Amino acid sequence: MKSGAARLWLRLSWASAVVALTVAASLLPHLRDSAELVRMRNALLVQAEPAVHEWTPAAVPADFALETTPPLPLYADTVARHGLKVTGDEGRQDDWATALAIGRHLLPDGRRSGGPIQADLADTYTRITRGGEGYCGDYADSFTGLATAAGLFSRPWAFSFDGFGGRGHIFNEVWDSGRGRWVMIDVFNNFYVTDGAGTPLSAMAFREALLRDAPHLKLVPVDPTASPGFRHDDKALDYYRRGLPEWYMWWGNNVFEYDRSPVVRTLGGVHRALEQLGGVAAGVHPQIRVLALPENQDQREAIRWLRVRLLAVVVLGGATVVFLAGWLLVRRRGQP
Repeated sequence: MKSGAARLWLRLSWASAVVALTVAASLLPHLRDSAELVRMRNALLVQAEPAVHEWTPAAVPADFALETTPPLPLYADTVARHGLKVTGDEGRQDDWATALAIGRHLLPDGRRSGGPIQADLADTYTRITRGGEGYCGDYADSFTGLATAAGLFSRPWAFSFDGFGGRGHIFNEVWDSGRGRWVMIDVFNNFYVTDGAGTPLSAMAFREALLRDAPHLKLVPVDPTASPGFRHDDKALDYYRRGLPEWYMWWGNNVFEYDRSPVVRTLGGVHRALEQLGGVAAGVHPQIRVLALPENQDQREAIRWLRVRLLAVVVLGGATVVFLAGWLLVRRRGQP
């Protein structure tokens, strides 16, 4: 009886292991470069619900990963020391002027050496401001941290060119309470966008203007003394147009909570991919909501299928361990 039970446990473990390895083999093409690793991470983070953007900081969606952790001392001190929190004539904070001040602070004297930083918030900020290093994600995270420290609400938008993988761009949008609206700012590329009347646009207003080829769009430098991300405005507009089918919102602005997570801190010293996987497992990594469009239906289905395969590997791998443990336990009990 016990030998029969042992054989059953062993067969179950072999079956789950074979299926897990088969599914894992289908994931091998996604290990070929960093962009594909980002796609796998995004597959674990993508939500079934589409992105919504009409909400305001007064009514944040319940599942949006809202920052509640106090700012890092470096970020709070930077805001105070450099006067990044700008007040208007009546003594109230001028949110848009604050956003521009933060953007200019992150674009010192025009030096841009580029390259991904892939470090914690403190190191990221230091390397951006001292050496001009960093990719768009580094700038977006540091901007979000400084904005939060200055009492400014920021949320990140992104788009991709490869089915929600690692080839794409991320930028910020801030809530201008004085004007009661969102305004986009692309610090990495050193611009924000205005319409024909000179009014700064929100991310969605800019997107809609690109869709209808609206005239009189103007890219205004965040810092006129810093180097632009694009030498010609038409190149920047074309870049954004190519990304229109794959817009998504990072569903959270909790950069300090993520940075302070013990799991993230521990795994960050090993590898960036492990750090982010740890953040996902710990529940501190913001999730993703895709702007659902007819033209990205195939890409959404593909990344959801990738998510299913990733979760299947985890579940089947865990089942294999359980079945093997059951087999060993039955064998041990059956021994004289």
